[in-house]
Amino acid sequence: MRFNTYGITDVGKFRENNEDAIIIGESICTSGVVETEISPPFFAAVCDGVGGEKSGEIASYLTLEKLMMTTYSKVTELKTSVFGIHDELIEYGREHPESFNMQTTLCLVAFDADNNISCINVGDSRAYLFKSGRLKQISTDQSLSQFLNDIGRSKIFEKDNDKIKHVIISSLGNTKQYPMVDLTNISEQLDSGDTLMLCSDGVSDNLSFGAIKSVLKTSYAISTKAKSLIDKAILNGSRDNLSVILIEVKE
Repeated sequence: MRFNTYGITDVGKFRENNEDAIIIGESICTSGVVETEISPPFFAAVCDGVGGEKSGEIASYLTLEKLMMTTYSKVTELKTSVFGIHDELIEYGREHPESFNMQTTLCLVAFDADNNISCINVGDSRAYLFKSGRLKQISTDQSLSQFLNDIGRSKIFEKDNDKIKHVIISSLGNTKQYPMVDLTNISEQLDSGDTLMLCSDGVSDNLSFGAIKSVLKTSYAISTKAKSLIDKAILNGSRDNLSVILIEVKE
């Protein structure tokens, strides 16, 4: 099976620097576009440096750099690899005090040689699957708002929604707690035209399911779709960095 892939990361309209980073295969991108046709095994991932902490752009880039050094196969222990990266980020911060406690999210899809697909998530970057005209979220946000919703307490904090919307409860590099590393095996058989989408919250916070679906269901090239998702999120008022990766099954 082969895939057309297109990734784009953009500083947005309100930030001075881009703390997002993306990877497809062995290509890391911190600004602009990466596009390739690729076959398994390979990784694709989005990282979003945690706002309010130092050196988010270093945390996101180093995470992807460490991932790129991982030779992926069906026997690779993905969660173990991610925990190892978390430890390496903390060690880097100890050696470079100006970056101490730097943190990042990670949303990763990994394809092995047998076309098995796994999703790793830490934080609130997202993975979606668009298949047969339907869109579903693969990852689960590790955010305070999602946690409150899960325990049925979201309405109590409704007036504070804007304050807690971007608060995450897990990240890589946090010196005070180990990350929650969610692993999801994607069991659906992918067919021609099916698309996996990864994005940072600069996109997902500003686009509804319906808006994402309306873009992915078009017959446009994936480059046009990815750019459209970024443009629509900016138009809807995104104040963050924005990243999208589209992975489309090739005909």
